[in-house]
Amino acid sequence: MEVGDWVMLGVGVAILGFLWSLHRDVADLRERMARLEGLFDGFTKRDRKTA
Repeated sequence: MEVGDWVMLGVGVAILGFLWSLHRDVADLRERMARLEGLFDGFTKRDRKTA
Protein backbone atom coordinates (compact mmCIF):
# COMPACT_ATOMS: atom_id res chain seq x y z
CA MET A 1 0.00 0.00 0.00
CA GLU A 2 1.15 3.46 -0.78
CA VAL A 3 1.04 6.44 1.56
CA GLY A 4 -1.97 7.89 -0.27
CA ASP A 5 -3.92 4.68 0.36
CA TRP A 6 -3.21 4.90 4.08
CA VAL A 7 -4.28 8.54 4.13
CA MET A 8 -7.56 7.73 2.38
CA LEU A 9 -8.16 4.85 4.78
CA GLY A 10 -7.49 7.10 7.77
CA VAL A 11 -9.79 9.82 6.48
CA GLY A 12 -12.51 7.23 5.87
CA VAL A 13 -12.22 5.92 9.42
CA ALA A 14 -12.29 9.47 10.79
CA ILE A 15 -15.42 10.29 8.80
CA LEU A 16 -17.15 7.11 9.97
CA GLY A 17 -16.27 7.95 13.58
CA PHE A 18 -17.66 11.45 13.19
CA LEU A 19 -20.87 10.20 11.61
CA TRP A 20 -21.32 7.57 14.33
CA SER A 21 -21.00 10.16 17.09
CA LEU A 22 -23.35 12.49 15.19
CA HIS A 23 -25.88 9.66 14.90
CA ARG A 24 -25.77 9.11 18.68
CA ASP A 25 -26.21 12.84 19.32
CA VAL A 26 -29.24 13.01 17.02
CA ALA A 27 -30.76 9.94 18.70
CA ASP A 28 -30.25 11.55 22.13
CA LEU A 29 -31.81 14.78 20.89
CA ARG A 30 -34.78 12.88 19.45
CA GLU A 31 -35.32 11.17 22.81
CA ARG A 32 -35.16 14.47 24.70
CA MET A 33 -37.59 16.13 22.29
CA ALA A 34 -40.06 13.25 22.68
CA ARG A 35 -39.83 13.60 26.45
CA LEU A 36 -40.51 17.34 26.23
CA GLU A 37 -43.40 16.73 23.84
CA GLY A 38 -44.93 14.34 26.35
CA LEU A 39 -44.54 16.89 29.13
CA PHE A 40 -46.21 19.60 27.06
CA ASP A 41 -49.03 17.26 26.06
CA GLY A 42 -49.64 16.39 29.70
CA PHE A 43 -49.50 20.04 30.72
CA THR A 44 -52.00 21.21 28.11
CA LYS A 45 -54.44 18.38 28.77
CA ARG A 46 -54.41 19.04 32.52
CA ASP A 47 -54.87 22.75 31.89
CA ARG A 48 -57.97 22.12 29.79
CA LYS A 49 -59.53 19.88 32.43
CA THR A 50 -59.07 22.38 35.24
CA ALA A 51 -60.33 25.36 33.21
